Amino acid sequence: MVNGIKLLANAAIGQIARLNCVTSNIANVNTPGFKAGLLHFLEGNVAGGIGKGNHMQKPVTAVDYSPGSIRKTGNVLDLAINGEGFFAVQTKAGVVYTRDGRFTLNENGELVTLGGDYVLGRGGKIAIEGNDIQISQGGIIRVDGNEVDALKIVSFREPSALVKINTGLYRNPDNLAGAKKEENACVQSGYLELSNVQAIREMVEMINIQRTFESYQKAIQTIAEQDKSSTSRIGKL
Repeated sequence: MVNGIKLLANAAIGQIARLNCVTSNIANVNTPGFKAGLLHFLEGNVAGGIGKGNHMQKPVTAVDYSPGSIRKTGNVLDLAINGEGFFAVQTKAGVVYTRDGRFTLNENGELVTLGGDYVLGRGGKIAIEGNDIQISQGGIIRVDGNEVDALKIVSFREPSALVKINTGLYRNPDNLAGAKKEENACVQSGYLELSNVQAIREMVEMINIQRTFESYQKAIQTIAEQDKSSTSRIGKL
C-alpha cells in the first residue's frame, strides 16, 4: 500500500512540473521573442530526480526555438530577425542573447533593451546621434545617411546547449552552443517577433494535466482508505 501511494505521489509531482512549464508558456504568450518551454523527463540515476519504480526521473525543460510570427509596429527601433540568429546583449553578468527586439535609446544615445542592457554592434555598444535612423535587413545602422555601426547577430550550431536565464535571455557557457556570426541575418526594422507559444495547445495541455493530477489524488485517497480499513480489520481479529 505504502509503495503504491509513493509511486502515485511521485507521478503527481511530475504533473506539477509539467504544469509549471505550461503556466510559464501561457504567461508569456504575448511576450515578444519568447520561446516556449518543452518539458521532458530524464530517466536513470539522476540527481534531484523523482522516483518512479526502480528508476529516477528528472524533469528537464528544453526550449522550442522555432520562430514566432512577425508583427509590424512602425517603431524603427523595434527589430525582428526573420530567420536564424540572436541579438547579442551586454549585461552586468556578461554577454547574453535574445530574440526580443524591443530596443530604445538611453540618456547617452546608446541602443539598449527595455531592461537597460546594451545591444552590441561590431565594436561593442552602439551609440546613435542624430534624427533619421535607418536599419537595413543586413543589420547596418545609418543615422542621417551615415553608417555608424552594424548589429551583432549570432547563431549557434547547438542551440540546445544555451542556458535560459529569464523569459528572453540566454547564456552560452563555455561556448558549448558553438557561437558563430550569422552571415544571412535578415533584420526587419519596425517589426517585432511574437512569442511562438500556441495558446490553445497550452490550455488543452493544462486541462489534461489537471485531470491527470486529480486522478492521482483520487487513487491515493482510495489506497489510503483501503489501508485504513485493512488495519481496522486486523485490530478486530
